[in-house]
Amino acid sequence: MAKPRGTHSLTSEDANSIQDCGGFERGRRLMASRPTGIVKQWLPVRRYLTILRLPGALSFSASGLVARLPSAMVTIGLVVMISGVYGNYRFAGAISAAFVVAQAIGSPLVARLIDRHGQARVTVPAMTFSLAMLTVTAVMTIARLPEWTLFFPAALSGATYVSIGPMVRARWTALLQQPGQLHTAFSLESALDELTYVVGPAAATVLATGWTASAGVLVPVVLAVLGVAWFVSQRSTEPPPHRPSATHQGERTRSVLFFPGMAAVVGSMVTMGGMFGGFDVAAVAVAEAMGHKAQAAIVLTTFATGSCIAGFAYGSRTWSGPVWRSFVIGIVGLAAGFGTFYFINSIAVLVPVTFVVGCLIAPTIITANQLIKQLVPIDRLVEGLTWVGAALGVGVSFGSTASGWLIDNVAPRAGFLAAAAAGLLALVVCLPSIPLLRRTAPAT
Repeated sequence: MAKPRGTHSLTSEDANSIQDCGGFERGRRLMASRPTGIVKQWLPVRRYLTILRLPGALSFSASGLVARLPSAMVTIGLVVMISGVYGNYRFAGAISAAFVVAQAIGSPLVARLIDRHGQARVTVPAMTFSLAMLTVTAVMTIARLPEWTLFFPAALSGATYVSIGPMVRARWTALLQQPGQLHTAFSLESALDELTYVVGPAAATVLATGWTASAGVLVPVVLAVLGVAWFVSQRSTEPPPHRPSATHQGERTRSVLFFPGMAAVVGSMVTMGGMFGGFDVAAVAVAEAMGHKAQAAIVLTTFATGSCIAGFAYGSRTWSGPVWRSFVIGIVGLAAGFGTFYFINSIAVLVPVTFVVGCLIAPTIITANQLIKQLVPIDRLVEGLTWVGAALGVGVSFGSTASGWLIDNVAPRAGFLAAAAAGLLALVVCLPSIPLLRRTAPAT
């Protein structure tokens, strides 16, 4: 017979404890306290369930996940599609880079409009134009038009592609009042970001190689249409447009990058992206040089999986100490971790080390988002949060380019030196900024 819900088996240790308590009633009170302890120890997921049960929370978080999955598919989808049609990986990488760089430049400007005029009002026309340009890029590729013509629609698409993650985090900020709950929400979204980078690139590659070359781009377009439509339809949780406060009236036209502490965080994110870009390219090259090219996918998936798991774990509890300190610790840990890859000569060793280093990624990004929330006013929040993804994208472009040059001109393993150099640069940017972050960010 199944035990009633909430009951637990009586162990010998519990029986002795009951006897020591001097009677059944006191023993009953002891046993009644055990479920709470078990829940606290073994069910940290309760923190996520608590916030997701709030009105509208599950809907906007789930729709946000669907809406931002295509962004993890498009860049690799462009590479596979264009290289498959034109047979030129360098050109394919250049088109993909044009999309990424244009998005890094344009997304903070689009985010500023979102802060001023509202999420749905800006997102719908911006994404409509972006996805139309992405479709044009695919059609021009299928038609085998001159290669240089693809740069224009790809760049226009990237410049108007809306970052969904910051809008989701802005909704959590408007919904939640307790700092501990907001920490959990930001952790959830960072873990979901990593999940998209576990699923997205693999799905785009399978679509492009197993179906048709353009599927790796056109399917994300359809998915983005559905996800964005679902997300913007959640009007009850959409934050209202923010008029500039009297304190920040004169700062409305100034980029949030000029706010105290922002340059330090965004600069650190650029170097962090450089670590990612350098590592990704080098991991593929090293695996191929070792005769195990297919295992590169395992290495990269392990990287994102470690980050995803760590993100969920990090958000399952409240951490003491100021956010800036956790951010600095994460940057230092990543710099040290990426400095080890050059000395690894075996895929069997590279995979577990990659998992461990990956566990530092999501917590560091979580604290970066939390820091930005502390550094910018609420009427500029989406713009501020958008800079995290934009900075990472810029860093990935530089890191992958540097890694590719070292691989071509030195050796496959030398690509890891680009990631290590980005780690050193991260220390140069982050460590001298500690006094500034300590002054500008709250203690908790």
